[in-house]
Amino acid sequence: MTMYTHYHEAAPAFRAMIDGAQRILLLSHINPDGDAIGSLLGVYHCLRALGKTPLALASSSVPSYTIGLPGAADILVYQAGAPLPSADLIWLMDTATLARIGLIFEEHQATLATSPLIIVDHHVTNTGEGRLNLVDSGSASCAELLFRLLRAMDVPVPAAAATCLLMGMTSDTQSFQTSSTNAQSLRSYADLIDAGADHAAVIRAMYFMLPASTVRLSAHALSGMQMQGGLIWTTIDRAMLAATGAEDEAGDDVVQRMQRVAGMRVCVLFKERQDGTVKISLRSTPALNVAEIAQRWVGRPRAGGGRDTGDGA
Repeated sequence: MTMYTHYHEAAPAFRAMIDGAQRILLLSHINPDGDAIGSLLGVYHCLRALGKTPLALASSSVPSYTIGLPGAADILVYQAGAPLPSADLIWLMDTATLARIGLIFEEHQATLATSPLIIVDHHVTNTGEGRLNLVDSGSASCAELLFRLLRAMDVPVPAAAATCLLMGMTSDTQSFQTSSTNAQSLRSYADLIDAGADHAAVIRAMYFMLPASTVRLSAHALSGMQMQGGLIWTTIDRAMLAATGAEDEAGDDVVQRMQRVAGMRVCVLFKERQDGTVKISLRSTPALNVAEIAQRWVGRPRAGGGRDTGDGA
């Protein structure tokens, strides 16, 4: 297993692995966000431009704001008990551990362990389970890191791929509001637009097509918001989801609104899942590291100094 932390150093080895494969299976984490889907589809279009046969397989249903992305209809969503598509190479992205791909890992662990695997990720907790690993925790999003790697490998980035990667960057940086945003992020964003990315379509999908059910759920959840010092928290239960008709991803809107409350140092959302377990989402100001707390509940720290976390237990 080889670990790289810079895309220029990784490019020759990654290009050799890609050149030696025809069917390439693309994977990302369960409960995918905009960065996961944008990264999958960005690489999907680039591999097609090389004459490869990419297979984009989502571990669970994709967020609604990504369904208008070019190629989104080609994404397969894994179903329990389904066979893993045959491939010469597996490319895992935006995922800190193989276990984070959910049922795909649980049902096909042996195949994953013996198949050629390459990983591109930006989570500081990634220990490198692939044959080749590019892990740069300084990248604001996986999509940004992939874009730099693709260019370093001299892989064409069509306009469709640029749009998908732009979605990934916009999503994970919350339109460049996160502490991980830097000058290189902004340069990469501009380069994607120069490559033909549809900036207007991405912004419209993310910010101007919010389902009414999401707004209703946010109103319910925020009406019960509590604050103690710099700690803010609220809950979403199954009854609230049923009453509003909101999708699972709607909780993200609640978290983002709590983040904007004056005096917030840490905000927490407790969301009841259909199976009765609770998903814990944590956010904090740059001065605090909530990733250490999240990992006690098998959390998934995001990049950006570990000040955001994804799913808890």
